[in-house]
Amino acid sequence: MPHLVEVEKKYREKGLRLIAAEMQNSSKDRIEAIVKEHKMEFTVTNGVRGPVSVRGIPHAIVFGADGKIVFNGHPASEDFEKAIKAAVKEVDIEPEEEKGGLFAKDLIPERTWTNSEGKPLVAAVTEINGENVVFKLKNGRKVPYAINKLSEEDQTLIEEKAGE
Repeated sequence: MPHLVEVEKKYREKGLRLIAAEMQNSSKDRIEAIVKEHKMEFTVTNGVRGPVSVRGIPHAIVFGADGKIVFNGHPASEDFEKAIKAAVKEVDIEPEEEKGGLFAKDLIPERTWTNSEGKPLVAAVTEINGENVVFKLKNGRKVPYAINKLSEEDQTLIEEKAGE
């Protein structure tokens, strides 16, 4: 587990998304204890079944950005990290603010918004917090803004996105 934690931290910002599959029918409490003990910041599933047969534990499967398997074997193998390096080269990650261990994308991509006075504002929405949104301007600056100061059309768009 320490090796997987190290690999995940090393390649997280390059696009690696590690998912551990518990396959020995451990209790939820036991899984949580291991996650805490090893300070794992990736997802651990319980009771996994899938289209790929696994023989032996530990076992790792690496998928490329296209979803195809590029490695299937022991995570201590030299080829494991080589496969990860090759796979993350194909991932196109835009530098974004990190949030909760994952890269946060804009909730609503950059577009022209209209305030209640008819004035335009070009920005993306990064957060919706109750009665406010947080706009990300072209210069990267983030500005909180009251939703009720936007046009009715823009308010509707934000309400729909908040409901997803």
